[in-house]
Amino acid sequence: MNEKPRQIVYGPVASRRLGMSLGIDPSPPLTCTFSCVYCQLGRIRHVVSGPEQVEGKFPSPERIADAVRTKLEQTAHADVVSFSGSGEPTLHPALGEAIEAVRGVTTLPIALITNGSLLSRRDVFEAAVTCDLVLPSLDAGDQETFERINRPYRGISLDRITESIAELAERNSVWLEVMFVASAAGKTNVHPEAIDALVTRIDRIRPEDVSLNTCVRPPAEDLLALSDAQLVSIRDDMRRRLPGLSISVVPPLPATHRRAEGEKTLDEIAALLLVRPLTLLELAEASGVHLSEAGKLIGQLMARGSVSRRFQSGRLYYQLEERNRSA
Repeated sequence: MNEKPRQIVYGPVASRRLGMSLGIDPSPPLTCTFSCVYCQLGRIRHVVSGPEQVEGKFPSPERIADAVRTKLEQTAHADVVSFSGSGEPTLHPALGEAIEAVRGVTTLPIALITNGSLLSRRDVFEAAVTCDLVLPSLDAGDQETFERINRPYRGISLDRITESIAELAERNSVWLEVMFVASAAGKTNVHPEAIDALVTRIDRIRPEDVSLNTCVRPPAEDLLALSDAQLVSIRDDMRRRLPGLSISVVPPLPATHRRAEGEKTLDEIAALLLVRPLTLLELAEASGVHLSEAGKLIGQLMARGSVSRRFQSGRLYYQLEERNRSA
């Protein structure tokens, strides 16, 4: 089956941490080492331990670079190029070569957004070192909470992840993200013991920055987002216990959006929703079209049955229907 460019590059997307981020999706859809309870794409269909278990083809480094070059030629503005996507980007068996190839087509900084599970592999670690910025996640401080929240492939060790991120932080800029969730079913990492354990691991890593987040976008499972007050309380407690570290709550997206840069196809809009659910304003921001045009495109996708609506925390999100995610 021929690869489509939209499966490789998407955006630029408005990121709350990176500005306008041109995303690279280097791994087959819905393939990850985790199946996190808060994943916006639902329970990951293919949970693997490494690239050896991946079903499906990886785009070549040259194909990735060509897709980035083409997209940048069509894009008015991007602040960063990010290896991320709908699965775990470090599963790509030639990640280092892909990063080097992208370096050859742009001077934009390159970020790697990862769950950190494969950083213990030397090839993945050395590839991460070549990025301008690495943004790993760390949602638990103990193995039991880690397995409950992140649901990793069997045998993946939180200790190994922590040590790998700590080593990386000695050689590169590391911005750590912690996702806090709660639920009536016990899928939570906000009880005092869990936060105590997290503080210990963050202190071991000593990242350049720590961002605290919650499931603002609608997750596929029944979870509760933390309030702003709860996140601020956790932030203040962590700042007290981890002096000298930059710790903040992830800010909301900017309320501005860019004007249209030419007609956007339905495939381009669907590609953005493949990565994460978006509000209409966020979709306009990410695609570069006017708000009214974004509404028309969403209406066409909904008429086809490709997109559905979901309310979360008082906001209306649009998400790709399950049957379209593995296309």
